[in-house]
Amino acid sequence: TLDPAPKKRKRTKGSTETNAEDDDLEYVVANPQDVWSNIDVSHCTLRLLRPHEHDDNVHTLLSLLENEFGCMVGSNAYLTPLNSQGFAPHYDDVDVFILQLEGYKRWRVYAPFHKRETLPRASSRDYSEKEVDENGDGPLMDVVLGPGDVMYLPRGWIHQAETVGRPSHMPKVAGIKDDHSLHLTV
Repeated sequence: TLDPAPKKRKRTKGSTETNAEDDDLEYVVANPQDVWSNIDVSHCTLRLLRPHEHDDNVHTLLSLLENEFGCMVGSNAYLTPLNSQGFAPHYDDVDVFILQLEGYKRWRVYAPFHKRETLPRASSRDYSEKEVDENGDGPLMDVVLGPGDVMYLPRGWIHQAETVGRPSHMPKVAGIKDDHSLHLTV
């Protein structure tokens, strides 16, 4: 990912940690109850930068993809509450795979508005719904991803996603909640 690394704070006086490698660093850990209550109330998306630094399975996946594609691969994870849309319609400057882990997300994908946006070097600004409706022929793809589904999204293709309830034609997956969506973008 091109996002800068998060800033690390100097450890406060009185800390009892003894790991020499991290003596001057303090890691901030979010309280899960606070995170869930804020997500549920605000209807905002929580973006987790570089989850591969904290999860061996994601790290292994990215290593395999780097080996296969011969280039660097990054990831972000997105947690969005039910009936919420985290981002306005936009396009990215990288190709991505969407791996739906939990819940259900409706994706609408549109062709680039202009030829110069087919292989952009920078991500777009946010588009309004009106701009998306006026500049194209509607979505080329309108699909709901469920747990285990994967979608490829070329760079320059406009997209938007919203968390939805489980569609009636999709089977209930044991142990998977339907009140949020969690997907990994690689």
